Amino acid sequence: MTGLDRPTAEALIGARLSPRRRDHAHRVAAEAVVLAERHGAPRDKAELAGLLHDYCRELSDEEMLAAARRHGIPVGPVEARRPRKILHGPVAAAELLELGLDPEVAAAIRLHTVGDEGMSVLEKCIYLADYVEPGRDFPGLDEVRALAETSLDAAVGAAARLTLLDIIRKGRGVVPGALRLYNETHAGQ
Repeated sequence: MTGLDRPTAEALIGARLSPRRRDHAHRVAAEAVVLAERHGAPRDKAELAGLLHDYCRELSDEEMLAAARRHGIPVGPVEARRPRKILHGPVAAAELLELGLDPEVAAAIRLHTVGDEGMSVLEKCIYLADYVEPGRDFPGLDEVRALAETSLDAAVGAAARLTLLDIIRKGRGVVPGALRLYNETHAGQ
């Protein structure tokens, strides 16, 4: 039992997210189900995490920082510069836990943007589903999608590498979790 069901999740995102963001959430949920079935994660939890992963994405920077403080979520210098992008997963996880969301689902939501070392199969599925959903299109994405067909770990590693390259190319700071994920997925290379 996940604590929150699909109709409740639909109502939550319907009340909070723009139509464009809701469409994205539905694509991520569908992709999460495919990845979960392929790689052995619980289907219902993957679908719910996909639907709810951006629950707090459209909060303002000020609202995001206030929510992070309220929930005791650490805010370093990188997070403080881009709170909506980096903190929406942890803030959503904290808020949804208060509404009764299953902790495994909340953990997948918490890590879906940045990732971290030691992620569960469910957490990897949500991280990857958000990355490869059909509405996305950028250089290297086809490689990650192809890898996801056969190896969840290889696909997550490729996504982590491409994400870091993009962050560095843009001259932005890297949060520790993203670096730990990259190091874990590239340790033997």
